[in-house]
Amino acid sequence: MEASLPIYGLACPDTQQAQEEFDTKKNCGCTMNTTAQQLISGIIINGSTGKPFEAGLVNVYNTQTKKGTTPDANGAFQLYASPTDVIHISFVGYDTLQIAASKLPATITLQESSELLSEVVITANKKGDNNYIYASMGLLGLLFMYAIAKDKKKNKTTT
Repeated sequence: MEASLPIYGLACPDTQQAQEEFDTKKNCGCTMNTTAQQLISGIIINGSTGKPFEAGLVNVYNTQTKKGTTPDANGAFQLYASPTDVIHISFVGYDTLQIAASKLPATITLQESSELLSEVVITANKKGDNNYIYASMGLLGLLFMYAIAKDKKKNKTTT
């Protein structure tokens, strides 16, 4: 006689492929309440130009699954989400959108934000060997810009 008992001690699958391979209510020891995820897609358009954003610039992020993507060269993106998941769409200098996956339109238009940045922070990560060089070059560039601006201000006051 064959019994269908949960296998306790296994981690719950959290990827779409794992969800397709396992029936989480029968083969997993967890008691998570999952809704079926489906592939959602859309195109992200620049509101000021009417053209799609360049590949990889806009962040599309599912706040529930903590997974995200970026659009391709045509502004198109695809992401797995449940209908109740909130999709976060953002790009620097544009208004951020947060929309439920079930209400996500096929074409999303991002409008420019009138908000100005008060500061810029340059950082480097530890993945590569030469990242300190890039950070140093960025700081050196800012130093030169500051020196040139200070010199121009000084020249204006003396003339």
